[in-house]
Amino acid sequence: MEVNREYFRISELMAAFSTGSQTEDDEKELQLWLQEDERNLHLWERLMKKEAYEENNRLREKFPANEAWAKVEASLDKDNKVRKMKPWRNMLKYAAILLAVVSVGTLYWWNRSSIESPIVEPHILAGSAGAKLTLGNGRVIDISKNNSLEMTEADGTKIATDSGSIDYAMADAASGTAVFNEIQTMTGMEYSVTLSDGTRIFLNAETKLKFPVAFKGTDRTVELTGEAYFDVAKDAHHPFIIKNGNVAVKVLGTSFNFRAYADEQNIVTTLAEGKVAVSADGEWRQIVPGEQAVVAVASGKMEVRKVDVMFYTAWRTGRFVFRNEELGEVLKQLSRWYRFEYRFEDEEARSIEIGASFERYNSMAPIIDMLKSTGLVKVKFVDKVLYISSVK
Repeated sequence: MEVNREYFRISELMAAFSTGSQTEDDEKELQLWLQEDERNLHLWERLMKKEAYEENNRLREKFPANEAWAKVEASLDKDNKVRKMKPWRNMLKYAAILLAVVSVGTLYWWNRSSIESPIVEPHILAGSAGAKLTLGNGRVIDISKNNSLEMTEADGTKIATDSGSIDYAMADAASGTAVFNEIQTMTGMEYSVTLSDGTRIFLNAETKLKFPVAFKGTDRTVELTGEAYFDVAKDAHHPFIIKNGNVAVKVLGTSFNFRAYADEQNIVTTLAEGKVAVSADGEWRQIVPGEQAVVAVASGKMEVRKVDVMFYTAWRTGRFVFRNEELGEVLKQLSRWYRFEYRFEDEEARSIEIGASFERYNSMAPIIDMLKSTGLVKVKFVDKVLYISSVK
């Protein structure tokens, strides 16, 4: 039985607003729907109440959602009096769909205000600023243990670090052979780099950046593995190029996210501002803000698609935002930041899709609590390892 798309879409919006993962487009769409009919506003307010959510959750535990919906629709079709009461008919229909959405695990409502205390409190703390810097002469410096340093590279470039960033200032007469540095964030680390041209790069966990301390020649080329958000300084005569294997991104001045982890199947460029060109095996394609270029590592094929940039850049502003993400992918991202190991005890648990929004700098206890509260998985924390299995 096909569910009316409008009802399901409003249910999806409810889930997004409940988890804090709504986008600007979601907010605009909601406002239009609320303005269509005053009864829509009353319906929204009724179903978004904490008490309604908890009642739906209790119903979900007692009844198979698909069967419940079939019974609700059958009764609505038979009862003319109920059918004439459109707002209440819609309310029942939305509520039934919400039960289905929750029960099949395609999108989990987690109302943070409804959780008063964590079910489990493992000591999994958030990551922090830190990195290892490799100088041109091979010397390795643990920046996280040396919060304030000043150095001079062989070509005269000045290097200064503080608790969360490193700055390069090119000497007035930097000359000679190009000198390269490499900065690497480990698991549970992030750091920012300001290059000699003024470009600022925010490095996510498990990321390695190789770059010349002073750019020479016709372009500004760096190499990156992992994930970073770039604010590229404008220079029309010297394009900025990021390389990872056979993939390259070329820009003049813009802001975008570049993700190329070695254990992932795709290299992803998500554009926030400006314009970039992405190359895979020599084929160049331009993308504009709100677009994303996805290159399959195995085949080299590129796909350009429209996305909501917020989902791919939230980490930069201190948040984790997931929407319809498989739990396996969610935990992969979280483990890079929280420094924990995890094991799925069955594939069904790995493929469960959830939606949630979290503060990146909080401990992981509320996240584990959320997972257990879904009723979709069992979570055990043994010897610093999370074991996740589906509820059968």
